[in-house]
Amino acid sequence: MPESNDIIFSHLLECYIEIGYNSKLRSIRFARSGNLKEKKRHEATFELERYFNGENIDFSFEVDLSFLSPFTRKVLNETRKIKYGTTITYSELARNIGSTAIRAVGGALARNPIPIIIPCHRVVAKNGIGGYSAGVGIKTRLLELEKSKANNL
Repeated sequence: MPESNDIIFSHLLECYIEIGYNSKLRSIRFARSGNLKEKKRHEATFELERYFNGENIDFSFEVDLSFLSPFTRKVLNETRKIKYGTTITYSELARNIGSTAIRAVGGALARNPIPIIIPCHRVVAKNGIGGYSAGVGIKTRLLELEKSKANNL
């Protein structure tokens, strides 16, 4: 299947989200500027839009991680298990996959091509929020959204 992209605007994040597909979900990219127009054709796009509107979505569609290393796939597959409204530390995530390589786990999360669906924003440092490829401000907003909605479940 050829590559295609959908685009939505997130008022929560104040940016456009570009969602890339081949036969599976392949990428999510945050775009703060540009002449983008919303385009919604795939179910995952509609689920993301509902997520940004505050719904607790259990993203279950297939993602394409085939182009990543086995270690990165292992980290991301474990990250996908982190429940809405919860967080774990980088060291807990490393322990969950049987590793002591905490920095390598952080590096694998930084290469996450599908943030939000693979919720790397839910992985935090022991003494703070930690980093995020799209910026700590976006990570903070995502965690605040989930925390406020999780408290109402």
